[in-house]
Amino acid sequence: MSKKAPEWQVNALSNLEFFYSNPEYKNEFGHDYIAERCGVTRMTLNRNKVYMKRYHEVREHLKGFKKVDPSEGATPIDGYKEKYEVEVEKRNEVEKKLNALQLRLNDCYQMLEDQGIDPEFIYPKRLKKHKEK
Repeated sequence: MSKKAPEWQVNALSNLEFFYSNPEYKNEFGHDYIAERCGVTRMTLNRNKVYMKRYHEVREHLKGFKKVDPSEGATPIDGYKEKYEVEVEKRNEVEKKLNALQLRLNDCYQMLEDQGIDPEFIYPKRLKKHKEK
């Protein structure tokens, strides 16, 4: 025999879902807000395992957002997108430097060959990348 969830619990869970999908209202999130809306006490909320499990999940989700004015929308605090863009820029810079150094090395090999000097004599084969490509 399954037990139907009390109406306040359904209401409380829907409030939690609202906060999960609208993090710009993070400043209003808390047991007091939900208890007031559902007409129960904080102790009743704290004793309900289903509610508490979802509450902790929503709280963890909201930690990733700054408190801002709701009209501006939510702003992620962790900045994963910004960190990723910075790392991509760093990687592109390193690739550019690597390509420039490879061109310089190839020029050095060419100058040696133009002077009639065997580059293998000066640079060991393991360092001579331009002929391996």
